[in-house]
Amino acid sequence: MTREPYPQQKSGVQTPGINWYPGHMLKAKKEFAAQLKRVDVVLELRDARIPETSINHDFELLLGQKRRLVLFNKTRLADPDVTKVWEARLHSEEHPHLFIDALTNRNLKRILPLARKLMAERWGKLRRRGINPPVLKLLIAGIPNVGKSTLINRLVHRKATETGPRPGVTKRQEWVRLERDARLLDTPGILWPKIETMEAGFRLAVTGAIKDEVVGIDRVCDFLLRTLQVQNPEVLSKCYRLDTIPVESDPQELLAQIAQRRGCLKPGGGVDGVRAATVLLRDFREGRLGQLTFDDPSG
Repeated sequence: MTREPYPQQKSGVQTPGINWYPGHMLKAKKEFAAQLKRVDVVLELRDARIPETSINHDFELLLGQKRRLVLFNKTRLADPDVTKVWEARLHSEEHPHLFIDALTNRNLKRILPLARKLMAERWGKLRRRGINPPVLKLLIAGIPNVGKSTLINRLVHRKATETGPRPGVTKRQEWVRLERDARLLDTPGILWPKIETMEAGFRLAVTGAIKDEVVGIDRVCDFLLRTLQVQNPEVLSKCYRLDTIPVESDPQELLAQIAQRRGCLKPGGGVDGVRAATVLLRDFREGRLGQLTFDDPSG
């Protein structure tokens, strides 16, 4: 499949990073580090639309040689062709990985068997000494809004934790029983203190890992429209009944057209840009604007 190049924003890597760090994340990070010694395997959840940007490098330092299964969630929202390329690229990675989707149950049945496989050598040594292996203790970790709570609810077949479309729903650590011999510790989403580039900030914001206002809803909207112009122009045109969309179209002009089509107008007929941007981002996050992957696997 021939693909257009990934759009690059004018604000690129030269832009100063975003300094932010909610107090609850610092607390969550300390609690996360304290709990690591109590668990056997870490389920590290990333976003299939941003497989690289959703890596928390703080985890890399904290986890060290801890047994880890890397899960890429929300595959239903990612470009399937790009996901295949990412899967091939990740094949030789140190830690086993799995592309999943918590809402559609894709590959969820493979998670516990893979986690147990990581413990096979250690448990084999215990059995040879006549000791039954203890309960499998897992810890789920990832950046905010990557789908940890939804995944847990699917694994236990009931609503065990709160879910929501905004980052920061999970506020505390909590043990959940998965099976008779498996327990899982849910943890709040954790991000690093400084987002190094605006490009990373756009990708984290558009996928819901950070609040839109951290980088500005207007700029997040521009980023999404530029990406849609390159990767999914037909879907964008059909969803909002727009004319043919040239790649070089001004995102603000497109947003004005969307505002007209969706009735996002101020008294007197002027365009309500914030309302239109909110509608656009909501439509994207609910899957109405097609499947997009923002991280380029060739880079």
